[in-house]
Amino acid sequence: MRVMLINSPWICDDARTSVKAGARWPHVRSRQKTLPYYPYPFAMAYATSNLKKHGHDAQILDAVALEMTTQSALNTITDFSPGMVVLETSTPSIAYDLAFARELSHISDAVIVFSGPHATALPREVLKESSALAVLRGEYDETIVELVSAIEHGNNLMNINGIAWRDGEEVRINPDRPLISDLDVLPYPERDSLPMRKYTDPACKKFPNVSILTSRGCPHQCVFCLESTVFNHSPSFRCRDPDKVVEEMRYVAEKYGAKEVYFDDSSFTANREHARAVAKAILQAGLQIPWSAMADARIDDQTLKLLKQANCIGLKFGVETADRDRMTAIHKNLDLDHVQRFVKTCRSLGIAAHGTFMFGLPGETRESLQKTLKYAEKLRCDTSQFSVATPFPGTPFYDQAVREGWLITDDWSQWDGAGSSVLSYPKCTPEDIMQALEQARRMKIRQLLKNPPVLAQYIWKLYQIKGASGLAKDMINKTRYLIGVRRHNDKGCKPQ
Repeated sequence: MRVMLINSPWICDDARTSVKAGARWPHVRSRQKTLPYYPYPFAMAYATSNLKKHGHDAQILDAVALEMTTQSALNTITDFSPGMVVLETSTPSIAYDLAFARELSHISDAVIVFSGPHATALPREVLKESSALAVLRGEYDETIVELVSAIEHGNNLMNINGIAWRDGEEVRINPDRPLISDLDVLPYPERDSLPMRKYTDPACKKFPNVSILTSRGCPHQCVFCLESTVFNHSPSFRCRDPDKVVEEMRYVAEKYGAKEVYFDDSSFTANREHARAVAKAILQAGLQIPWSAMADARIDDQTLKLLKQANCIGLKFGVETADRDRMTAIHKNLDLDHVQRFVKTCRSLGIAAHGTFMFGLPGETRESLQKTLKYAEKLRCDTSQFSVATPFPGTPFYDQAVREGWLITDDWSQWDGAGSSVLSYPKCTPEDIMQALEQARRMKIRQLLKNPPVLAQYIWKLYQIKGASGLAKDMINKTRYLIGVRRHNDKGCKPQ
């Protein structure tokens, strides 16, 4: 069967772009304030390559990364004439996703199937609001192969684990599919037909960079995390063979010109023995390509030194909050003193540290917001990321927010962790949360201007991505933003 997997168009105009498939928190981004960023769509890419492995004519279309209009995406689908179309969903984009499915149903007879976190969490709602046949729930590398085969042969869908499906007027939800225990049975994810130079992680130092996975799942159970609570039911952490990881690193360096590899695991270092094994395999192979990873600040100094020896140049890690009560509430329980030691060790080894933080976690207060801001400034990461905590459906955070009456809207488009908060607490309003986010953005600017090497690296990377004219335009936009921030500060709106 011909199958097309699509990251369907979302918001894209002169001022904004959007991030959906492959993102931990789908959101809309300001072109003026941020580096260009499109995450590599791992789930879609692995499913595409696995369909090809089983003899199907499969294509992937990342309309978001290609900044396509709805009409151009629809034209591409009709040109391919698939028998099945799989549409990736997210919570803030779900209205667009459903609208695209309706448009597609008017011009194509293809079977429509949904995938992604929102459809996984709310399959009944998604199917009732569309004419789609089914939802691929959670990891679907193997599920999609079974579903395509069943449709081709006219078989009943009752026995396919991991789907929800339309049975006449009813929606049936089949049992969960066991997670793939041996990740090395999967082929490399599809890359040849994707715009690979678009996929550059903001924390990476070199360009072009290519993302790969060395593991799936996460041994931790943070209440806000889609990966550990929606996509990968516990126990979920599975590792690849370190030698296979090294082979893929060499492959992407040779075929796609990667000057840096980014391990986009939920947490590369969550299992210390796995991280050490990959580092040793890199050293044994004599592989010289620099790499970075999404990591865990709990890592010890000896392991950090080993990663550095294996050419690690950067680690991204989640702190989320500096308030201990909030840390307990999200089930992270990170030792903040250890995080400071971790960052200092990274600095001494020459490993760039990229910390991530959230505002609006369960039971947030104005005081806890300020604690996190002060801690982030004191931590002095090379780069950092701040977002609004968003209780995505399917997570324990969402269930708690419903139970406690914290939600202020049922408009899914507001579930965007970059531009709005959907939560209100007794001692912290949505306005407080967004003000903290703006304070953090101003702090990032100050820290960037005080760090010439990082600033130079930022400018050089932007030049490589956009060229001279694109760099000039981007710098003009960002200068305008900086001037606006300074004027805002001059009016007395300084951090408290």
